[in-house]
Amino acid sequence: MTKIAIILLVVLCSSCCTHVITPVEMTYTAIGETFFRIHLYVKQNSVLPTSLDVLPKREGYSNRITDGWNRVLQYHIANDGVITLTSFGKDGKPGGTGDNTDISRSYYSKRKDGSLWVGTDMWIVEAEINK
Repeated sequence: MTKIAIILLVVLCSSCCTHVITPVEMTYTAIGETFFRIHLYVKQNSVLPTSLDVLPKREGYSNRITDGWNRVLQYHIANDGVITLTSFGKDGKPGGTGDNTDISRSYYSKRKDGSLWVGTDMWIVEAEINK
């Protein structure tokens, strides 16, 4: 009887500790990873990528450019050089609530003096735009 109780306890405890990665979490990870790959691209080429398809692949990483619902992240460079990556959430449409909420992150690509900020060692730490 003791062996069965121990086995049941182990199974019960292990099932409580599992975590399924949600599409929202996958999206945040994909956006962060994609910004790092943009950083690597600019570091190598001294220009912003025209498309996410040209980003360098990182060994041991998923290299996703899609959100948690398997839609390609929206990549936008504004006239002022702000780079934005966006997912429109589960429904794939702008706006919404819950899982349909847009997920977006933006970074300055240039400093105030016009010099390229992206590709420098502290870019990801210093240039994020908090909305």
